[in-house]
Amino acid sequence: MTLRRQIAVLMGATLALSIATPASAQDFNDDSRFEFRLSGFDSDSSIRFVGTGVATNGEDTESAEGAGTLDIGKRWRPRGELAFRLTPRQTLRLNHYDLRRDRAWQFEGDWIDPGSIFDEVELPGDPVEVPTVDFEGKVSFRLTTLSYDFAVVDTPTFEWALGLGITQASLKAQASGSSSGTEELDPRFEQLQWSRTRTAPGLGTRLTWTPAPRWRMELQGQYLETSWGNFTEERGHYERGTLMAEYLLTRNIAVHVGYDWFRLKLANDYTASFDAPNETDVGTIDITGTLSGQLKVHGPVAGVTFRF
Repeated sequence: MTLRRQIAVLMGATLALSIATPASAQDFNDDSRFEFRLSGFDSDSSIRFVGTGVATNGEDTESAEGAGTLDIGKRWRPRGELAFRLTPRQTLRLNHYDLRRDRAWQFEGDWIDPGSIFDEVELPGDPVEVPTVDFEGKVSFRLTTLSYDFAVVDTPTFEWALGLGITQASLKAQASGSSSGTEELDPRFEQLQWSRTRTAPGLGTRLTWTPAPRWRMELQGQYLETSWGNFTEERGHYERGTLMAEYLLTRNIAVHVGYDWFRLKLANDYTASFDAPNETDVGTIDITGTLSGQLKVHGPVAGVTFRF
C-alpha cells in the first residue's frame, strides 16, 4: 500500500470515528499534554550550483561564472512532529523529515570537435569520440530538530513563542556510473558512497491562532548558521517554514493540511592550478573562486493529529 493510500485510509478512519463520537464541546484550547502529527509530505526537491572564479597567468586575467539546477523530483515521504507541553507556556517539540531520491541519466556517445566548443579559442586536433555514459544516483536526507519554545504571548486565541533547539542532519549519497568505451578508451565502471551526520543549534519561532473552537492555524519558522556547530565545514545557513491548518474532529483527533518548505545553502572557496598546453604559450594558470550549492525542498503536507 502506497503512502498516499495509507494517508487516505487513515483520514477516512478518523472521519468515521468523529461521526461516531460526539464532538460538540471540542476546543483546541482544551488541555492536552501530548500532540503527535503524522503527515505525508509531497516534497519537490532541487539542487542548484553556482560557481564563480578568476583565472590568471600573472599577466592576463579572466573572470567566469556559471550556474545550473538539478531537479531531483517529487515523492511522498513521511513527516512527524511531537509536542510535549511542560507548562502552559513551555513546550518541547520534535520535528523529523525523511527524504529519499534516486535518479538515472544517460549520455549517448557522439563525435565532438574540440575546436567547436569555444568560439574564441582555437584548439588543435581532430574530432574525438565520446562514449555512452550511464549514471545513477541515490540521495537520502534526514533532518531532526529538538527544540524548546516559550510562549511570549499567550491568550485564549493567539500564541507567539520563541524557540531554541538542536538540529541534526544526516546526508547519504550513492552513485554509480559506467561507460561503453571507444577505440581509444576502455569501458569503465565506478561506484561512490559518501555519508555525513552533523548537528548545530538553531533559533525558531511559532505563531498559533485559534479563530474558532475547532480550528487552529499555525506558522513555524527555524533558522541556523552552519558556523554555530559542526553542521558542516562550509559556510551557509539553513531555514525552514511551515504553515498548517487543523480541524478538530473529536477531543483527541484532528486532521491537518499545510505547506512545508526548507532550504540549505552552502558555499566554499577553492583554488586550482594547471599548466596550459605548450602550443598556447600561456604558461601556468592559477584559479581562485567560490562554489555554492542550495538544496531546496517544498510541498504540501496532509495528515492526522493525535492529542492526549
